Amino acid sequence: MSSDQVNKKISRDYLGRMPLSPGVYIMKDAKGRVIYVGKAKILRNRVRSYFKDQDKLDPKTKMLVSTIATVDYIATGNEVEALVLECNLIKEHRPKYNVRLKDDKKYPYLKLTVNEKFPRLCLTRNVENDGAEYFGPYTDTRAVRRTMELIRSIFPLRNCPGPSFRPNRERECLNFQINRCAGPCTGRIDEDGYGKIVGHVRLFLKGRDRDLYRALENRMKELSADRRFEEASIARDQLAALSRVSERRQAVEPGGADEDVIALVSEKAKACAVVMRVRQGRVLSSESFILDDVAGNDPASLTGSFMQLYYHSNADIPEILYSQYRPADEKVITDWLSAKTGRRVTVKVPGRGDRKRLLGLAEKNAAMKLVADGGVDPASFELPGEIRKTLGLPSTPRRIEVFDVSNIQGTDAVGSMVTFENGKPLKSGYRHFRIRDVEGIDDFAMMREIVGRRMEALLKGAGGRPDLVMVDGGIGQVNAAVQAMAGRGFRDIPVIGLAKRNEEIFMAGHDDAIVLPRRSAVLRYLQRMRDEAHRFAIEYHRKLRGGKLAHSEIDEIEGIGETRKLALLKEFGSLDALRRASVEEIAGVPGFGEKTALKVHRRLRDAR
Repeated sequence: MSSDQVNKKISRDYLGRMPLSPGVYIMKDAKGRVIYVGKAKILRNRVRSYFKDQDKLDPKTKMLVSTIATVDYIATGNEVEALVLECNLIKEHRPKYNVRLKDDKKYPYLKLTVNEKFPRLCLTRNVENDGAEYFGPYTDTRAVRRTMELIRSIFPLRNCPGPSFRPNRERECLNFQINRCAGPCTGRIDEDGYGKIVGHVRLFLKGRDRDLYRALENRMKELSADRRFEEASIARDQLAALSRVSERRQAVEPGGADEDVIALVSEKAKACAVVMRVRQGRVLSSESFILDDVAGNDPASLTGSFMQLYYHSNADIPEILYSQYRPADEKVITDWLSAKTGRRVTVKVPGRGDRKRLLGLAEKNAAMKLVADGGVDPASFELPGEIRKTLGLPSTPRRIEVFDVSNIQGTDAVGSMVTFENGKPLKSGYRHFRIRDVEGIDDFAMMREIVGRRMEALLKGAGGRPDLVMVDGGIGQVNAAVQAMAGRGFRDIPVIGLAKRNEEIFMAGHDDAIVLPRRSAVLRYLQRMRDEAHRFAIEYHRKLRGGKLAHSEIDEIEGIGETRKLALLKEFGSLDALRRASVEEIAGVPGFGEKTALKVHRRLRDAR
């Protein structure tokens, strides 16, 4: 679709008159609804790019362009201003094609009303520009309420709503009687004294336990020196309560810095972000957020979009953000955050150490929460998730289809497919194939045939679409499967092969094999699936051969049963190929040592 085919308001002439300055562009559909908001360093160039080279656009962007009726824009003085405006507009309009936090309007915040003479702490879901201080967003409402209750049990802030707070009352309310309020309404505490309590609450919410502990300790000493022992005892109790809370917070690096650890895991159209708030070296909280409609977003742009959404209404921004990826427009984002906080904010991608391990923990939690949000048992996600991470796959392989070819002794060649879903065998996804189109022994052609037949069935709606295809064999079998899939339009499904000789993993599009430690859980899981496909193929082969393999010289060798016989014939393909094998090659077959290999080699040599 060219720009002439879009609404006439988006003509080449209109696009050509857009300013060569930073700003925000606002795309609307035919009903005037905002469907996408974006920022640009140069408005004219960015907007025009949507209507050029349509074939190069990803599917999501193509769908966006097909529904655009008008494009408005707002020029700004610089990119940071454009970013702030973009954040505001996305929050206001929640455009369909922007990355959005799922149910972001429902996330609660803690509001400290520092805009009032005697501030209070309350729960809210609306962040307003009213001078109050907001903490959040939080995703666990019950945990937030428990935090509020804990704060009220330690710090005597007033709990009455604004209108019912009446200065110069004759007597205090019940909260004062149970030490849950300092009594500002009757003058029990002045504005300066109450302000110190508010300062303590602010330090607590920001996780600055050391600073708060020091402030309370100093206050207790001052009160004791003034012989105000009752008030000093309150400060002592606050110190004890704070110590208990601090002990429950996981220590990352005692006395360390303030940091946020941000991990993102995406799965097709959804993603989950986990933010671990580390304050003064201790994990203060961990919040998880589901993001909708993220298909087509690369990790860098997704990271940047999430940072904009999360920190838009969040005033508690540390100096260091640890992330798996550097966000798109990193400089613009860090300049914006630095302007918000008044100090330099940086993004770091740890390569090793405690922060790398903490980021891995956050990533694992994000993956599990993403699966849980989709109604899948998180426990079944762990191994497929490790496969994705180890092999660098674009998504978690929840459904894996494994193919094997069996042509033992060169006759009755068959193929098999087994399916594993969420880490478990899916028996309804098992299939047998009898080789139809290949004459003689040609493992590559046979693999091409059975994978092709499976893809044709998939085109007709048979079975679910696999997230990963695995074949028994090396790069030759992998390439054969890729050819079969590409010929049916399935170019985006990853293909790997597991070669039995050295247990190497071959990936389509990669020159070098991947060698994992023998104790690797990922390798063992792949072996289990490969062996299951092999078992299923042999079972079918036996059925076609009448339940037993043909008698041969191998059966005459002492200590060689049917299992070892199958292993030899599977490895070498035919009896003739086995006769040509060396002792070392035979000894390399699982279950065979040098002594047994020598026995086999001599028996077959003597039988010639």
